[in-house]
Amino acid sequence: MITAENNLAVDRILSLSRERAGAEVWRDDNGALIWLQFGAAVEAVRRQCVAAGVAPGSVVIISGESKLESLAWLFGVAAVGAVVAPLRGDRLGEVQGWKEFLEIGWHVWGGRLVWIGEGDPTPKAAKLLGELWRRNHPGLILATGGTTGSPKLVLHDLQSLLATIPIGSAPARRTLPLMRFDHIGGLDMAWRALAGQQVLVAPPAVLTPETVAATIARHRVEVMPATPSFLNLLLLSGATQAHDLGSLRVVPYGAEPMPAGLLRRLEAAWPEVRFVERFGTSETGTLPVCGSGEGLRMREDTAGFDWKVVEDELWVSSPSCALGYLSEHATGFDSSGWFRTGDLATMGPDGSVRVLGRREELINVGGEKVLPGEVEGVLLAHPEVADCRVFAATNGLLGQVVAAEVVWRGPERDTLTVKRSLQQFASASLARHKLPAVVRLVETVATTRHQKKDRSVFA
Repeated sequence: MITAENNLAVDRILSLSRERAGAEVWRDDNGALIWLQFGAAVEAVRRQCVAAGVAPGSVVIISGESKLESLAWLFGVAAVGAVVAPLRGDRLGEVQGWKEFLEIGWHVWGGRLVWIGEGDPTPKAAKLLGELWRRNHPGLILATGGTTGSPKLVLHDLQSLLATIPIGSAPARRTLPLMRFDHIGGLDMAWRALAGQQVLVAPPAVLTPETVAATIARHRVEVMPATPSFLNLLLLSGATQAHDLGSLRVVPYGAEPMPAGLLRRLEAAWPEVRFVERFGTSETGTLPVCGSGEGLRMREDTAGFDWKVVEDELWVSSPSCALGYLSEHATGFDSSGWFRTGDLATMGPDGSVRVLGRREELINVGGEKVLPGEVEGVLLAHPEVADCRVFAATNGLLGQVVAAEVVWRGPERDTLTVKRSLQQFASASLARHKLPAVVRLVETVATTRHQKKDRSVFA
């Protein structure tokens, strides 16, 4: 059980920086930074906030890039009780829409606080922000829209979210954060690395298999959290042969389902690596799970955490659950604090929960429901399929049929021949209505900015 004495917290960062003083915390191509320097950066931000008059409950937009400076701003702003909103530079245009239901207080620009003071909070946003003020806790805003739909703003009690992360010490492994710090996966990984006294390695500015593989080799990275889609790209690229990835020891994966065929390929290619499944959402943070055969077992040893499956959908109640959505019409939380994840799930006889995929991604073939991930898992086991993306194609008779974009490495280039090969192979595992009726041959499959397969494009 996590207690106040051994959890991560805003004020604990400064005490940790003194305790760990000369230990390395960050490494990039310019060298290493130590904990004492990180603590000084956090304190400098806190003092700047005090001097500027940043008040508890004020919303401050900071950089969401994967930089130590971003983490210093997060903890420094939170230290005065404000609400931190990390956002990457290419998403700043979204802020204009935020002002329809939220007042933006400050924006960090060029390392300095700039007063904005624009926006009109709706009653819903004012109530949620008022709850933070009543608790006297700092907050965190995350913009999320999943793989489909427009972004929604999630408000977290940052103190409660951090309190689920235990502080510990272990041999200092070098961790490469591929997910940026405006995403719950990127933040959770960074917080756990800080709490565990690991060394964060600066990721390349542009994430490609080549740049990531070169970074792993150059800095002898040992831990690399990633999505299955990016791991597949890395596996298929020539970068894995051009660079020495022998330092890798642990790869936590999540954010989307891992096809069984892909996992087998990864384990065969990197036998020294331990692959660990993680599961969570922007609304819940990382959930306490462990592997259980083909599914996930929800651990029951975490205080305040509970789960249930309601009408095939996973619901969770957790100490790390968000307070709610700031946007007026977004829903997902009930009055008792349960969050409807939107993930379809089944319960196994051993108590495990198998997460099948997103309800919003279902393909409706004449009334029969098909999950893209299930079809992808089968197709990826085909020896000539390097990668694939399954989605819905419009059909005049059935409404929708299953379509697949396929990265094909066989000699056949005729689409009809490839489709017949795929259907024949998949028919041993899939019902007829789940077989791909439309096949496109592509060089690469579309992914989102968070390196997940893009489900927003339908034919």
